[in-house]
Amino acid sequence: MQTLEDLTKFCEIARKLGASDAKIISTDDIVINDRTRLKCQYGCPFYAHSLTCPPFSPTPEQTRKIVKEYNYALLFTMRFSSEVPEGVFQGGIHSIKNMVNLQKTAAELERQILLSGYLSAFAMACGRCLLCDECALQPGRCKNPSIARPAMESMGIDVAATIEKAGYKTKAYTSATEAFDTYGLVLIV
Repeated sequence: MQTLEDLTKFCEIARKLGASDAKIISTDDIVINDRTRLKCQYGCPFYAHSLTCPPFSPTPEQTRKIVKEYNYALLFTMRFSSEVPEGVFQGGIHSIKNMVNLQKTAAELERQILLSGYLSAFAMACGRCLLCDECALQPGRCKNPSIARPAMESMGIDVAATIEKAGYKTKAYTSATEAFDTYGLVLIV
């Protein structure tokens, strides 16, 4: 079994791909709860609009089982400016370009970790997949299966609690002019 120190090389790969920071964490520090997914269903305008979101993504119960099969994960953060006025959420805080960049970075990290011998590596991003203008909404019909990954929150992962356990600070962004941090996670081994 690989040790935490052996896996830290993936943090440097994450930084080379554009992450502002990356850490190897124990999967025991991934917080999973049912209320997180509930917020997707009641509160997110994109519920049932993407294969990477509920009801298509794994449930919190399934996520708990999946995460127990791993010991370590790579948690990475990307800092984006909010200069692009076209946004996914009111106020333009999350630009489409930035969220696609997060999705592609998560998938590329998964690929590089897999090529290093960790064949069960699995990536997740934050927020709805925005790779296509319109999702096929039919399992098995994704136009970008090598890149599209589920949102952590759609699987019941409490991103705020997880990043706090990893030593990051949570912040509510209230202005479209603020830079913001978003997170991705790759289950490794």
